[in-house]
Amino acid sequence: MERKINLFDKIGNLIPGYKGYVIRDEKRNTDKKFRDELVSRLNQSEEFIIRYQKELVTSDDVTNLILWEQSRKALNTISTKIKHSTYGESSFFGEKQLKEDELDAIYNIDLELTEKVSLIVKTILSDIAEPLSAGIVLNQIFDIEQILLKRTNFINEYK
Repeated sequence: MERKINLFDKIGNLIPGYKGYVIRDEKRNTDKKFRDELVSRLNQSEEFIIRYQKELVTSDDVTNLILWEQSRKALNTISTKIKHSTYGESSFFGEKQLKEDELDAIYNIDLELTEKVSLIVKTILSDIAEPLSAGIVLNQIFDIEQILLKRTNFINEYK
């Protein structure tokens, strides 16, 4: 959905480069909303783990309880890292600015995050009772940490 053109946009059209800045700004806003959605999905998954842990407590399954607690903690931590991860913010007159193609590269990295988050959600919702599921979730969280590091390093090249 496109936003309405306001007075600043009309004035901005007279400034060379302003239109590109607006496009980049809209992509940054989309990036934030996208990350907020990933965090929401991870938070829902964490709540599902907590409910499952209650079942494990009543069944006295301490081993699985410990494994899922490790996964839950890691999930909570990675959710916070995604929420507060660096995004392509640069000022209009800044010396270094993320260009549209660089924002597209960040978008592609974010697609990798989506795939990993989707696998976590699927594992938790459909296979939580499987003995190896907690380990699968931990592996995906490790992969997400690597993707976030790649993303941050990429963005920091342009700040």
